[in-house]
Amino acid sequence: MNLSLRQLKVFLGVAESSSFTKTAQRLHLSQAALSAIIRELETQLQCRLLDRTTRTVNLTEAGRVFVPTAAHIVQVLENSAVEVARMGREERRVLRVGVTPHIAVSMMPTVLGRFLEAHPGVRVELTDLPPGELLRRVESGSLDVAFGAFFDKTSGIDRVLVFPTHLVMVSPLDQAFAWARPENGAVTWKSLQDAPLICFPSDNPIQRIVDANLASEYVSASSRMVVNHLETAIAMAEAGFGLAILPSVSYATCQRYRVRFDSIHPMIELSFDCITQSGRGNMETLQQLSAVFAEVAMTFANKSRGAKPAPRKKKADVPGA
Repeated sequence: MNLSLRQLKVFLGVAESSSFTKTAQRLHLSQAALSAIIRELETQLQCRLLDRTTRTVNLTEAGRVFVPTAAHIVQVLENSAVEVARMGREERRVLRVGVTPHIAVSMMPTVLGRFLEAHPGVRVELTDLPPGELLRRVESGSLDVAFGAFFDKTSGIDRVLVFPTHLVMVSPLDQAFAWARPENGAVTWKSLQDAPLICFPSDNPIQRIVDANLASEYVSASSRMVVNHLETAIAMAEAGFGLAILPSVSYATCQRYRVRFDSIHPMIELSFDCITQSGRGNMETLQQLSAVFAEVAMTFANKSRGAKPAPRKKKADVPGA
């Protein structure tokens, strides 16, 4: 049996009006179409619901028994449709957004301020977590979207580039590391030979990229200070403990520190992505939030000090990924 809401509504319309003609007009159907729908319903139920003559339409005993059941089913379905539509509207008004901690403290106040000004009816629930945990939460559906540099390839996740980022050298504004800046002003991987470096743990994806490029140029550091957090690396660079090699998206975080930026040649390009669960569909609000992210990132980049354009780009490959 495969009853449809349309069949039930047509039957209830005829039962109420006792007229095929009036019901067809009200439901914007031809009488032939309406008659066919009633025949399909009776065939599926294997009984006559209506006695039809040239002048009258009356309910059979089975038809009278079926009326309250059909009315209840229609009411339940229509109420459910209204509730689901309400939930859909509510879901579109709430965005569960994940970002990495340094993005949360640097860019998100500006991003959310601009976005919510343009979309006052949207509520954003913000979560700040490491990239791996953000990826897992998007995959499980507990986050609608996450923003960051994600290196792990995961099935079931859609990625959209928000803006490109690249590796830069961060050094103290008040001290000169002459060995890192040749006379022509360009910083190269070779020019980092014997420089003190502030590094992340060896299993960090960014650090793996840095180490691979240093190794390809046979460059060794005079010392390495290992820290876990991006902002710690910036603070240590400001204090003169060494050079930090970070994604250029850290421009935003570095606004609070007396440091300068230099692009390293050849430039190693990374991606700052928006990730969502596959098949979720592109919500217009997510696209608009991504656009605000890109706009804010560009603003911070334009304010950065000492950053220079690189003559050529090299796409980053994460060793062992």
